Amino acid sequence: MSKQNKSEFELIRKLINKLPATSPEVIMGAGDDAGVIKQSYGSYLLATTDSQVEGVHFLSQFTTPKDIGRKAVAVNASDIAAMGGIPTYCLVSLILQKTLQETYIDDLYDGIIEECKRYDIQIIGGNISKGRELVVDIFMLGQTTPSRLLLRKGAKPGDKILMTGSLGEAAAGLQLLLNPKLEIKAEDRKALLSRQFTPTPRLEEARIITSKHRATSMIDISDGLGADLGHICESSKVGARIYEEKIPVKQVVCEVAEKLKKNAWKLAINGGEDYELLFTAPESEVAGIISAVKQGSGTDVSVIGKILPEEEGKWMVLKDGKTVPLPEKGW
Repeated sequence: MSKQNKSEFELIRKLINKLPATSPEVIMGAGDDAGVIKQSYGSYLLATTDSQVEGVHFLSQFTTPKDIGRKAVAVNASDIAAMGGIPTYCLVSLILQKTLQETYIDDLYDGIIEECKRYDIQIIGGNISKGRELVVDIFMLGQTTPSRLLLRKGAKPGDKILMTGSLGEAAAGLQLLLNPKLEIKAEDRKALLSRQFTPTPRLEEARIITSKHRATSMIDISDGLGADLGHICESSKVGARIYEEKIPVKQVVCEVAEKLKKNAWKLAINGGEDYELLFTAPESEVAGIISAVKQGSGTDVSVIGKILPEEEGKWMVLKDGKTVPLPEKGW
């Protein structure tokens, strides 16, 4: 990126501002995890797209073609989950180098097919082109209902900030790839690399959160906790305060960070690619959500902070009690 385009998010805002007004059936246009279109029979059509680009989202020398294909599907399904939806159909576009072997391409597409079967997503078309880098671009459709739809906007002062699972494992997995001589237990290495190579979209958790409980906003954590909470705050016109000590980080992430002389919580907050759900809810709903998600999916939900009025800003309280601006970092 050039200095003129300071960040991914500023570029997105600039491009969105160029768009003309949408028609009445567009419930949500650009600016959320997926577009939302009202259908004639009352349900909502969700549409999202995401790319996996060699050298940006994966390193082909470390990643199998099947895992590249699986991840490309999973990250799009995660966007649909973050809207309270169920993925249904997708289009697959591939940009392939001339040097790729046919067996590599077969394995790549097999990974896409297998992940689609896992979540009952039908591949209904696509495109193939030649290029300098391998790119897997997926356009995915999903369905939801008005009662289940959750947007980034909707958070209100006083709401609690919650998240599924834990953070930092994908970032720690990347650090293992970049530092192959780092010694940790074989089972821990396998688990961290799995979070980096093949993330799991929280579809069941999203279904539970949106079924009976009154969450107010939701996003998946792809760019990093700080950045994605910033998206909720910007869309909802609110502030936030989160607590470092309440952010769930597994011991193995702390171990990797310590050996590399890095801060584990910085990996967790800025690392991204965790694809956990970050959402807000009134305090009265919190206990019910935590219990229902744990019982229905086995996944833990943590309360990590509180939504504030916009004028109070966005903050993180460190373990030592010091309050610092929320670290919003992406790309």
